[in-house]
Amino acid sequence: MEPLAIQAGVSQTVRPVLALDANLSAVLREGRTVAGEVLQTLDGKSILIGVGRHRVPADSDVELAPGQRFLARVEHTAEGTVLKVLGHRADGESKLLGALREVVGDDRPVGELLEELGAALRKAVDAAGDADGKLARLVKQLGEHVFVPGATGAELARLLARAGLDHEALLSQLAHAAPAGSSAVAAGAFSEALFGELRALLSAAGAQLDNETQVKLRALLEAAVRDAGAALAGGRPDAADLAQALTARLRAALAAMPEGATRDALLEGLTGALERLLGGAPPSRPALAWLAALEGEGQLLRLEHNLKARLLGLLGALEPGPEREAVQHALAGLEAEQLLNVARKEFSEGWHLALPVPDGEHLATAHLFYRDAPEHEEGEDADAELQRMTLTVDLSRLGPLRAELGVRDDLVALRLVVTQQRVAEALLAGVEELRERLSFGGRQARVAVVVGTRDDTAVDSLSQNIRWLREHHLMDLEG
Repeated sequence: MEPLAIQAGVSQTVRPVLALDANLSAVLREGRTVAGEVLQTLDGKSILIGVGRHRVPADSDVELAPGQRFLARVEHTAEGTVLKVLGHRADGESKLLGALREVVGDDRPVGELLEELGAALRKAVDAAGDADGKLARLVKQLGEHVFVPGATGAELARLLARAGLDHEALLSQLAHAAPAGSSAVAAGAFSEALFGELRALLSAAGAQLDNETQVKLRALLEAAVRDAGAALAGGRPDAADLAQALTARLRAALAAMPEGATRDALLEGLTGALERLLGGAPPSRPALAWLAALEGEGQLLRLEHNLKARLLGLLGALEPGPEREAVQHALAGLEAEQLLNVARKEFSEGWHLALPVPDGEHLATAHLFYRDAPEHEEGEDADAELQRMTLTVDLSRLGPLRAELGVRDDLVALRLVVTQQRVAEALLAGVEELRERLSFGGRQARVAVVVGTRDDTAVDSLSQNIRWLREHHLMDLEG
């Protein structure tokens, strides 16, 4: 099959010919890049294409044949929706295939890779010492990427965010972000704006602040604002996050002032003052500057603690030797997983994320597979709307475990599969408590525990079941 021709001056568009229903409109949003596949040619330039799980009759200005795939950008014009072809999928060697061949041999569980790297660093310390403590710090940094049993949901979210798969995306965001000032300076400007709002409120009420009270109030506001900024550091806060973080801290700060009409007026007017600074669309200029500064510093902080960034830093800090080779293996393994997720994205097959977890004196790996809920069509089983996640882990004492989770607005369904009866009985003893904890937000919770075989819990069936790889063989048979 000839690749899709990309010729200058030729219109490269595919135009759906039927009115879009709500589900398809959600997929074909303006500016979105979608993957399409030609399912059937009709008459002339009429074709039937697949976009996600939708079958769409269309007219094409590009000569296409059944089985061809393409990327297109969605554009809404006066004549209707148009898919503007951006590139082609050739049958020959692709860049993704070449990149995967370079690293797929190192696609090992991240727990195994980090354990190997930690052992190499500790061996280097034993052999040559660690006068400046650099290697010990590196081992400690690697430990920050291991799941700690009993961690909260927020701590787990931060651990997932540091897993390293978004390293290049963070670099791109930093490269394209507008320069932001220091968050400390921006916080100071915001607290001064808040001070002005509160002073105006007192003036309107006929109250005046003496110099000593003004100094104390400014100090209280600055401390509360600084504390709120520190609590939000490293995240992606918006105006609502700032308002929530500030309210409790500012109320506590103002409540510490001497009792009297001034304190009461300040407490009463605080909500209105924050609303004027943070509640607009957009918020006030001081609030926008503070948000931009927090976002900029948050991106740097997320990059600093990103696993891939740390591995790259290690690569530059270590001399040639076994420990540097261990870093290279860990990097190649992480990049293999990044590329496999790119392959999954080709056919909207979700993504895979792996976390090291303690397993006695060793590290095991928990594998998380996620897929968005497909667009639900009328007449289909409502379970088709479920967002689905699968977690697998194999621990030396408990054996393999597979958890399948489905979530929608009114339901949480959890199925746990283990291979040992004693483990199943231990899990069943805690099912009622687990069901209660999952029944948040008015959702019904269903929990099932079953005993299966190793095949039922195997991670390979999930990690290797990628349509793009079935159509593009990694092994080069021409040699």
